[in-house]
Amino acid sequence: MHVLVIGGAGMVGSNVVPHLAERHTVRVLDPRPVDVAGVESVVGDARSPGDVSAALAGVDAVVHMAAAIPRVGGYDPAANHLSFEVNVGSLHLAMSLAAAGGVRSFVHISTMSVFGDYSTRLIDPAAAPDSAEVYGLTKRLGEQVVAALSPSLGLPACSLRLIFPTPDADWPLWRSPEGHPPRQMTMRDDGGARIPALAAADLAAAIDRALAWTGPYRPFLVTADVSGVSVLADDTQAVLGWRPQRVLAD
Repeated sequence: MHVLVIGGAGMVGSNVVPHLAERHTVRVLDPRPVDVAGVESVVGDARSPGDVSAALAGVDAVVHMAAAIPRVGGYDPAANHLSFEVNVGSLHLAMSLAAAGGVRSFVHISTMSVFGDYSTRLIDPAAAPDSAEVYGLTKRLGEQVVAALSPSLGLPACSLRLIFPTPDADWPLWRSPEGHPPRQMTMRDDGGARIPALAAADLAAAIDRALAWTGPYRPFLVTADVSGVSVLADDTQAVLGWRPQRVLAD
């Protein structure tokens, strides 16, 4: 496929795009340029109709991973407004323009942060998302946008809910988007049980499978926690045909 990755120059995108480029022809739209062999870099804003429309020319599929995460303590109107613009508004824009341009597949990169305190309690992925924190809330709303537009636009789409995506070199540790040293993640309310991070290569393989999804819309759980430390089992592996290759031994 010819794939447009919206927001592909961040920490997650910069580690996943090289893997995707081994399977597809990749173009990245991001305010920051990318320098990956064989990848076309388009500098632009996911919130700009003109930038998105131009970047969509000739593509078969879209991976939307642009995200804005408030990094300040307390209530910050500007940071929160940006989160709604990027995590919700730019999704609506991208899907609408993608459908009008004949795109055949749309993959939304979401997060298990749609569940409040997901790293401290066992989560049932089939339950309704409940986060009220700005990032988790806007990602919840983003999923609802994709779910509503997919059938109305006739554009097959899914959301991938990630748990601790990390560069391959750091696995099984998690490197935060802020660039702090990688660390072992644990269930704080479960005696310190380890949670492995999700290697970029495994995430790229999940995205590759998601690009072939023909619908109807649904979210998929994408995690290396195959032992059920942080989440109850779901049917992602069977339905999507994907399983992480890097997992911790029992």
